[in-house]
Amino acid sequence: MVNLSGIAWALPMTALGLCFALPVYALHGKVQLVRGRTLAIVVRGPFADRMLHHHPFGAMTAMALGHIVIAEHRGLSPRVLVHELEHVRQAARWGPAFPFAYLASSLWAALHGRDAYWHNAFEIAAREAEKHA
Repeated sequence: MVNLSGIAWALPMTALGLCFALPVYALHGKVQLVRGRTLAIVVRGPFADRMLHHHPFGAMTAMALGHIVIAEHRGLSPRVLVHELEHVRQAARWGPAFPFAYLASSLWAALHGRDAYWHNAFEIAAREAEKHA
């Protein structure tokens, strides 16, 4: 069952995600609704490829913004989809504080001499979710 309060709590991030998703869709993109433990809208297309390749934090194959997942045109592997859906669940739990908590976790890791991505608690949880998929 989908957690409606989580959808509402993540709405600010989802709205931001829609700002990125609309041009992806408008420029020959595709949309897929994913339902399960959480609800997500996956948007992919050639414009997403360009966005993800030129992401300020480095190239990536997908990113989640609230309940929106922006993905490469060729689609997502099941493993990457599970990873991104974990970020959707995290956004539903943390709501508007999620981007700040995510950045704080990266900063904490970096200040302790660790990699800001690989030792980010949210990324660790997403990689753990991949193992149980």
